[in-house]
Amino acid sequence: MPTFGYTTIKVMVILSLFLTSSFLSSSYVYTKIFRNPLVYHLSSDDPWRTTVAISDATTQLKLGHNVTLLLSIEGVQIGVKHPHHYLGLDMLTKNVTDFIVDGGKVIICEVCLRIAGYSNSDTIEGAVVGRPEIISTLLNNATVIDY
Repeated sequence: MPTFGYTTIKVMVILSLFLTSSFLSSSYVYTKIFRNPLVYHLSSDDPWRTTVAISDATTQLKLGHNVTLLLSIEGVQIGVKHPHHYLGLDMLTKNVTDFIVDGGKVIICEVCLRIAGYSNSDTIEGAVVGRPEIISTLLNNATVIDY
């Protein structure tokens, strides 16, 4: 059995730590670069469901994920400047605005927006009206979380 001196063992330990940390660092970078985007699809204006979706999307955004909030059906209400007043969604609309300011993306279904009686000029600043080609591109290779 070979005998190793203190210096040899010390060099082997340092080399092992270096290789391990390099591998972990490159794995981390790989994950950060090649991770599928996350799309939170929100089709409801229910305050509870909306709060959970926005909170979860914001958490993932802060963890470094590429996150988009896709608003459709009744969910378009939280992507417009003045949602129907009887729904009481003003605070949730502010949360969506904060999500955009933090770096999140918001896409609002164009057809749903029109059906709800809104136009492009009614959307909150930073939101994108999602034409079919935009939504198709968004959903390509994305992980979709549906609320």
